[in-house]
Amino acid sequence: MARQELESKAGKYADIDTWNKKGEIKEGDELEGYLFDRDSFDTKYGTMYIYVIQKLDGSLIKVVGQKNIVSKIDDSIKIGTHIWFKFTGLVETANGAMKNYKIDVDPEDVKEFENVDR
Repeated sequence: MARQELESKAGKYADIDTWNKKGEIKEGDELEGYLFDRDSFDTKYGTMYIYVIQKLDGSLIKVVGQKNIVSKIDDSIKIGTHIWFKFTGLVETANGAMKNYKIDVDPEDVKEFENVDR
C-alpha cells in the first residue's frame, strides 16, 4: 500500500509529523509528552496503530505503532498519561529486523485535554 494511501486512511492525523519514520529515527532518540489520542485502521498488512503525543512544548507528533510499541501500550494507559519513548535500536526476529523501543509511563501524571475533537 502506498504511503500516501496509508496517510489518507489515517484521516485526521495525516498532517501531523511522524516521530519514528523509517530511515529518520536513530538509536537513542527519545520522545516525551502526554498521550493525546490513539487510533487504528486496517491495511492489507493488518491493523495499523497511531499514537498521538502532545510534546512538552505543546506540539503534536504521532508514533506509528509497530508490534513492539503496540505490545507495550495497552488500553489501560489512559489518554493524557505522561509517556516516554526511547528507540533502542534494531533487534533480529524470525521475520527480520524489528525496531525496539523502551516505553515508560507515569500513571499518576495525567493531563486533562479540553476541547479535543476525537
